[in-house]
Amino acid sequence: MIEDVLSQLVDKLDSTYYGKYRGYVHDVDDPDGRGRIRAIVPRLLGDQTPTGWALPCTPYAGPDQGFYTVPDVGSGVWIEFEEGDLHRPIWTGQWWGAPLTDELGQPDSTAPTGAPRPAATGAGERWPETPQHAYPRETPAPRVRIWKSSTGHHVVMDDRPESERLEIHDSRGNRIILSPEGMDRIMSNERVLNKGARSVQIDGGDDSVIAGGSREKVDGPHRREVGGDVTLTYRGNLTEKVGRTAYTRRVDEAGTSVSVGGPLTEKVSGSVTRSVSGAVTETAVGGYGMSAGGGINLSSAGPVKIAAGVADLSLKAVSIDGLLGNVSINTMLGILQLGGMTAISPAVLGDGLAVHLALLVQILKTVNPLTVAAYGPALDAWLAMTPAMDLSYFAFVKRFPVG
Repeated sequence: MIEDVLSQLVDKLDSTYYGKYRGYVHDVDDPDGRGRIRAIVPRLLGDQTPTGWALPCTPYAGPDQGFYTVPDVGSGVWIEFEEGDLHRPIWTGQWWGAPLTDELGQPDSTAPTGAPRPAATGAGERWPETPQHAYPRETPAPRVRIWKSSTGHHVVMDDRPESERLEIHDSRGNRIILSPEGMDRIMSNERVLNKGARSVQIDGGDDSVIAGGSREKVDGPHRREVGGDVTLTYRGNLTEKVGRTAYTRRVDEAGTSVSVGGPLTEKVSGSVTRSVSGAVTETAVGGYGMSAGGGINLSSAGPVKIAAGVADLSLKAVSIDGLLGNVSINTMLGILQLGGMTAISPAVLGDGLAVHLALLVQILKTVNPLTVAAYGPALDAWLAMTPAMDLSYFAFVKRFPVG
C-alpha cells in the first residue's frame, strides 16, 4: 500500500513542471483573441514542438478592460505551467538577451525580430536588445521607462529630475513631448477632428508660425473680439468677398479696388478727412445728392467746371466771387434765371456775350440808381432793338423782365 502511494507520488513529480522555463514565441494567432500564444520551450519539448495555447499573466484584466499586449513571433518569453501541468501553460513575461552577432537566429535570441537594426561593424559586437530612444538617443535607465513596439511606436517616461518628461512617438518621427516647460508637438502632417463643441483658453501669449498656406472655414457665424490694438500685415495681395451683397475689395500692387453689387451706406459719427495725392473721379449713373447741415467750402487751385447734361442748372442763395478772374455763365440752349431776372439763350455762336450784356444792363439798373436816371432810357431802347438786329451776337435775345 505504501509502495503504491510512493509510486504515484514519484509519477506525479515526474509529470509536473514548476518554475519558469525559457522559451520563444511560435504562434500569436489566438482564435479566441485573448492574448494567448504558443511557445517553443527547448528544454522540455525540443526545438520543433510548441506548447498548447498559453494564457497571459497580465497585470490588469476584466470584462472589456485591462492591459492587452502580445509579443512578436520569435521574441523571448518566460513559460510556466499552472499547478505544474504541462497541458496548462502560462506566459508570464518576457526577457531580453544580449547575443553576439554570430548568435543571431538561435532560439534564445530576440535580435532578429522587430524593427530593422543597424548593421554590425564587426564580429563579436553586441546588439542592443532593450528598446532605444532616438530623440535624443536614450538607453533605458532605472528612472527612464520606455514602452516600444516592434515597428518603432514608443512611449518614454523619464523621471530623472534634470530631464523629466513624457514623450509619445510614432515610427515616422511624429511626437508629442510633455515637460515642465510645456508641450512640444512635432508633426509631419496633422488633422484634428472634433465632433462636439471645442473651447480653447490660453492664459498667456499665442504665437503661430506657418511655413505654408493656411485655410480656415466656418460654416456658421464667426465673431472675433480683440481687447487691444490690431495690426494686419499682408505682404501679398488682399481680396475680401461678401457673397450676399457681392462685395469685393482687392488690394494689390496696382492699388485698391472696391466693387459693391448692392446699396452702400456709410455712417460716420465724427468728422471725415480724405487726402488724395492724385485725381479723383466719381461717376453716378443715377442722381447725385449732397446735403450738409453747415456750410460747404469748395476750393480749387485750378478752374472749376459744372456741366449739366440736361439744360437745367439751379443755384439758390449762391455767392460767386471772381476776385481778379472772370465769371462766365453760358446757358447754351437753356434758361438762366437769377432771382427775378430770366434770359433765354439761342444756339448761336457768341450768344453768351449777348446774355452777359443783357445781364449787365439789369445789374447796372438795379445796383446803381444813377445809372437808371442817366442811361436807363437809352439802355431800354437798345435792348428793345435786339430782337430785330441780326448781328449773330445779339440775334433773338429777348428783353429781361425785371421784378
